Formats: sequence, structure tokens, C-alpha cells
Amino acid sequence: MHHAALATAITEIFGIGLPILGGPMGGVASPELVAAVSNAGGLGLLGHANVPPDRVRAEIRRTRELTDRPFGIGLLFPNRTSPRQERREALPLPDFLVPLAAAHGLEKEIPTDHYSHELAEERLEIAIAEGVPVLSLGLGAPAHVVERAQSAGMKVIALTGNRRAALDAETAGVDAVVAQGHEAGGHTGKTSTLVLVPQIADAVRIPVIAAGGIVDGRGLAAALALGASGVLLGTRLLATLEARTHDNHKNRVVEMQDDETQVSRCYTGKPSRVIRNAFTAAWKGREAEILDMPAQWERVAPIVIPAKRAGALDIANWPTGQGAVLVDSIQPAGEVVQAIAEQAGRVLVQLNGS
Repeated sequence: MHHAALATAITEIFGIGLPILGGPMGGVASPELVAAVSNAGGLGLLGHANVPPDRVRAEIRRTRELTDRPFGIGLLFPNRTSPRQERREALPLPDFLVPLAAAHGLEKEIPTDHYSHELAEERLEIAIAEGVPVLSLGLGAPAHVVERAQSAGMKVIALTGNRRAALDAETAGVDAVVAQGHEAGGHTGKTSTLVLVPQIADAVRIPVIAAGGIVDGRGLAAALALGASGVLLGTRLLATLEARTHDNHKNRVVEMQDDETQVSRCYTGKPSRVIRNAFTAAWKGREAEILDMPAQWERVAPIVIPAKRAGALDIANWPTGQGAVLVDSIQPAGEVVQAIAEQAGRVLVQLNGS
């Protein structure tokens, strides 16, 4: 059911049926998840911020096999940095983390996936060559990147966590901004969704997409009331059949009754909302030792990556929003998207009193 009230500026811009986007979650947004969101009428986004270029191409092609609807790719363009190899050799795993890794029997491994400006540009060129219609940018929207993507026919979205970042993204020429509140999982800002969305909607002339704490149709209806043209879902899509996250993480999201998340820089060097665990606790009182992105990630990735594969909730980073407390089942992603749209439609009709 495509409710008439759910036709907005973003359904028009992206050529989609419902104003619902799937978050470009690294390690989670598989081609299967992205295609399911797009096939349901939304816009799925691949999380390719630190995926090797050959896998970027393969996953785009796989997504294309699964859907003929629009979809996008999420990339990060960190500040240009020194060669990774030199940095990694200079950054051994901190001593205080060694016992934690040993307790879980984790063997350290050199990560093959990296955040870097140069690799991000390579990923973008692949997406352009493959004809991906939408680019989603986190952690800033460099004007030259926006221009490159748009000149190739892509629409560009920027994820922002404050008014200044949204205005900067608008100046850089993006087609829409995501106003992502403090409730959101993963890299996040300091202002709540309820305050941030109307603030950014008032500040920019381009469409605004709300994110952070939105897991059902009530949240979509509320976002529209706040001045957004749609929503971006992260945490709700973790608990789907198609999400490429460990079953331990999916089950933890479903089981969570009270907020068990915290915002920490200890995994990536940027503030990120994750499930509280022994790893985040180990950094308590050591915040001054945390390095900037991407150095912090490269320092801890040798144990975090194998921990993620093993589903070790105590060590790996499990980006999760506060909305997890509202998620009570693992479902197919397409059903989630459609149920949200239908509930939002009902809520809007009720509010209109008709």
C-alpha cells in the first residue's frame, strides 16, 4: 500500500514509492538487505565505507541482480592521511586489551579493509561506472566529491548531526540531507532527533530525511510532522533476515528492554553509539589515549574484526541505536518497510481526524 500522504520530495527525487531509506550500515547492509528495502518501495543503501574495491563492484552487481529499483551506496571521505602501513606498524594493540582478546581466544589479524580518502575515491569511481543512482556521504560532504557524483548523474545525500554540517552540505550542493539525532546507532552527534529535525528543516532549502530512534510507522509520521520528507532506518533493519550481522547482535537488539548503548570513541576515533560491553569498559579513564579516525580503528581492528565474525558481543563494536528497545522481532526487511509505511498511513489518517 503506497499511502498518498507518503508521497514527498524525496520519493520524487529518488524515484521511489515510499519515503523510507535503509541506512548504509557497514558490514550489515548486504545486497540482499538493500534489494529488499528497494523492492518494498524504499531506497536501500549499501554500506561500503571500508570495503575492498573489488567487493564494492561485486556487491553492486549482486544488488542489481536482486532489484531493478533505485538503490545507493554509502561512502566516507576521511581527511587525507599518511600511508596506512607506516601507521599500522607504529600502533600496536594497547596492552590493556590483550587479556580481553586472549580470554576470547581471538587471534589478531591484519585488517584488509580501510578508511582512506584515496580508497573512497576509487569506490566512488566504481559506483559511477556501475551506474549506481544514489551516493550517501557520512562524516562530511566534500564539494569535489558531490560535484563528481552529480556530474555522473548520481543524486547525493549527506548524513549530518548538526545545523552547521547541514548548511555546509547544502552549500556543497547535495540533493538532500539526513538529520541524524543522538539516538542513532553508529557515528552520531549530540542533539536529539526531536530537536534536530525541525532545526535543520528550518535551516536548509533542500529536503531533510530524519534518522535516529525511528523504528516504526509512528516514527515516520512524527518525522513528517517535524518537517522531514522521509526517514532513514538503521537499528530496525539490524533485526531483519537479510541483515549481514551476527545472530548474536540481532537477538540482542530484539531482547533489549532498556537502553544498553553508549556513545564512545574507542572503536573508530569518532563518537559512535554501540552496545556497552567489556571493550568499552576497558577504555574508561583512558579516553585521552584514544586516537583520531582512522588511526584508532586500525589500532583495534586486529581484534575487533575477528570478534565480529565470532559474534563476541563483549569485544566487537555493535553499532546500535536507542530504538532497539522498540524492536521485538526479526522479520524480512521488505515486510518491515511495508509495515512502517502502513502504520504511518494509519497514524496520519487518525491525526487528520478523517
